[in-house]
Amino acid sequence: MTDSTQTPPLTASKRTRWLVVGPALVLPLMASFFYFVLFPGTAFGNAFYTAIKIFLLTWPVIATWLILRERFTRERPGLFHRRKSMLVGALFGLAVVGLMLLLKEFTPMGEVLQQNGARIRERVEGLGMLHHFTLAAFAISIVHAGLEEFYWRWFVYGNLRHLVSQPWAHGLAATGFLSHHIVITSQFFPLGFAIFLGICVGIGGVFWSWLYQKHRTLWGAWFSHMIVDFGIFWIGYQLLFLHAR
Repeated sequence: MTDSTQTPPLTASKRTRWLVVGPALVLPLMASFFYFVLFPGTAFGNAFYTAIKIFLLTWPVIATWLILRERFTRERPGLFHRRKSMLVGALFGLAVVGLMLLLKEFTPMGEVLQQNGARIRERVEGLGMLHHFTLAAFAISIVHAGLEEFYWRWFVYGNLRHLVSQPWAHGLAATGFLSHHIVITSQFFPLGFAIFLGICVGIGGVFWSWLYQKHRTLWGAWFSHMIVDFGIFWIGYQLLFLHAR
């Protein structure tokens, strides 16, 4: 069995790789200010939101094939690694959801959520998700989680590990991942709590990039991310439809 932590060979120059991964680290953060802070719920803001999601999907493909000139399939993990990554990812996801529920019920975090319930409802309704909450939960937890894993783990972390040491690659990719989440959560909660949630997102990002590096597949990270997102939507459902009654 080959060493699962061995990275694929470097083919493009470091300068070229920085040119493709640098914008990928900061553009989601910049776009989040436009679609979620400056122009939320407007045609202009919605256009920014659509544009950044298209960017997340297409830039890794364009950059890998046309600029880096590398194969799209970097790793070919065996069945053992795919199954192991999904098992570890599932355990992590379930642990995170369990911790979130415990914090909600038995710590001041529950009070913060309750105090900002009206604000959350207003923002969710402004996004057009309130009356399609279940559909949004499935779309974001499954499709969007997969897109983020493809972008942040496969593309951003996958390139950073060629440029810096693995700890720095994990940290930089997680910082890019958490930064735009802080902007988004700050529209639902006070800034201090939003930063706390963003740091939690960053910890998840580090774990998922580690899991990807360890087993050379995104399946476990995607499955884990999916479980966490469903847990977040379950808490959101309680706030919006159960506790609000």
